[in-house]
Amino acid sequence: MGKLTMAVMDTLQARVADDGQCDTLLAGFAQPQALRAPLRALVQAQQQLLQAEHEVAQVADVLRRDQKYAPAGRPSIHIVQLRKQQAAAKQVMLIARQRLAQVAQTFVQASGLALKAKQSPSEAVAAWLQALR
Repeated sequence: MGKLTMAVMDTLQARVADDGQCDTLLAGFAQPQALRAPLRALVQAQQQLLQAEHEVAQVADVLRRDQKYAPAGRPSIHIVQLRKQQAAAKQVMLIARQRLAQVAQTFVQASGLALKAKQSPSEAVAAWLQALR
């Protein structure tokens, strides 16, 4: 099974925005109408995490490229700014990861989604979202 991508999440975001399609996605659960809001929050949190991971990767690529050609010695202001930008992007990613964990826990509790042994709620909902595509 592939990894969730921004394209998949954009498609899911559009599908959960419509109540009818949202209920179709939640048809396997006891009360699909009650799970609309948790599902929408889950899709949004997953999308924010993917965006934050993408931003961290972009900044890391630029930093690696620029450090490769930087002269030895004291780092330039540009390199220092990139390091600050990388730290800020990592902080945003950690916050997004925590938010996803909270939303995933809420969704699992509300839906009764079965978890495998040693599987976190975040992993379970990511696999479930991947199966929805």
